[in-house]
Amino acid sequence: MWFGLAVIALAGAVALLYVDRKRRNQTGRVRQIWASAHGYTYERFDEHLPSLWHRAALSKQEYLGAVDVVWGTRRGSEFVLFDLGDTATIVAVHREVGSDVDIDLRMKSAPPPRDSDLNLLGSIGTRIVFATDLELARRVCDQRMVAFTETVPPQLQLLWSEGQWTLGSLPIGSSGRDWENATEAVARLSGMLRVLPPADPPQAMGWGAHDPGRPVVAENHDRSDEDESPW
Repeated sequence: MWFGLAVIALAGAVALLYVDRKRRNQTGRVRQIWASAHGYTYERFDEHLPSLWHRAALSKQEYLGAVDVVWGTRRGSEFVLFDLGDTATIVAVHREVGSDVDIDLRMKSAPPPRDSDLNLLGSIGTRIVFATDLELARRVCDQRMVAFTETVPPQLQLLWSEGQWTLGSLPIGSSGRDWENATEAVARLSGMLRVLPPADPPQAMGWGAHDPGRPVVAENHDRSDEDESPW
């Protein structure tokens, strides 16, 4: 009897692995087609990419590699979108000048951040705001930020900044439309955060410096809004 149960359990595990691999391959094909349609660059896997960040959805997740990675340009800024294993889909937008002030905007139903240096600033629109410097963070928490939080797609559960990056987190299994809306929202927030004081000394690490062998970012074929203001 025990042998039979073991065989059944093994068969079940093999079936789950097969289903998971099939789902991942299907997601990869959809992501690759989406990237190609927008003129972006697609990579199947990047082992070191998640280690660039350590806050919010990427807190203590450095051991997970980035899967189905897309590099592109939105509103004149380079971005990368990837799946963090089976945990979340991440969008990260790069800024030319980073800041020592990091900000975290999360839904009111979400637990507070784990970072001890992030302090509660308060509620703004539909989100709760935390920051490493409350006085400086108030510079961006104005009526424009309130209006922005009201338009953030509900799938974009977490929004935060780290140095030269502005990031957002989506659930695994989101669609191409979700990726587009999330990238647009993170790019808009990134534009707003340019008013934060620059890092001291200015950060020298440029776009893509973590991996000199990474393919060159392809330009977005739809450039109609690149020269627009984030507002």
